[in-house]
Amino acid sequence: MKVIDILKNDSWVRKYDFYPDFLESDYFNLLIDTYETLNEDILFKSKVHGKDHIERVIFYTLVLSFAYKLDYDDTNILRDAASLHDTRRVNDGWDIDHGRRAAEESIKYAKTKKEDQDILKAVITAHSTNDKHMEDIIKEFVKDQSQRPRALKLAKLFKDSDGLDRVRINRLDPAYLRNDYSLGLVDFAYEFYENFWK
Repeated sequence: MKVIDILKNDSWVRKYDFYPDFLESDYFNLLIDTYETLNEDILFKSKVHGKDHIERVIFYTLVLSFAYKLDYDDTNILRDAASLHDTRRVNDGWDIDHGRRAAEESIKYAKTKKEDQDILKAVITAHSTNDKHMEDIIKEFVKDQSQRPRALKLAKLFKDSDGLDRVRINRLDPAYLRNDYSLGLVDFAYEFYENFWK
C-alpha cells in the first residue's frame, strides 16, 4: 500500500499540519481498513483511473473526514464512494455517465449501511457531472428531505477528494474546489503525487 508507506516512512509529509494527529486518529485506522478490504477485481484497469488513483482518492476522503470530524456513517459513505466511483468507466476520456452506472451497478459492493445507500448513490452519481446538477441528483436519489443537506455536504467533499487527484493529469484548478480544507491541500496534492512514484 503505497499511501501507507509514504505516511509512515517519508519525512516530507511530516511538515503538513494534519500529519501527526491524523496518524493517531481512528480515521487512519479506517484508511488502512479501506485498503485492506478494497475489491481490486472490480476496479477499472487504467493508469489514469485505476487502482493508484483510487488509493489516493480514498486517502483524501479520510483526510477530509478527519478535518471535518465526520462521524463513522458519513466517513463510510465517502470511503465507499472512493472505492466504487470509477468502477463502471468504459474509457479514460469524457464519460459523464460513469458515476451513474457505478451508483446503479456497483452499489452491491458497498459497506455503507442500507439506510445510507441512497446518499451514497447520489454522491457517486454527482461526482462525474457538473456541480449545477448536484442538487437535482440529490433530490432524485434522496427522498427524505431532511437528509439532503447531509448528502450535499458529502457530495461536495467527495468531489474535492476526487478533484485533488487531478494533479495526475495536470488539471487541478483550485477554483473548482468546494471546501476550505481542500484548498489547503493543493500544495500537498502536488507533492504527494510526485512522491507516490518514487
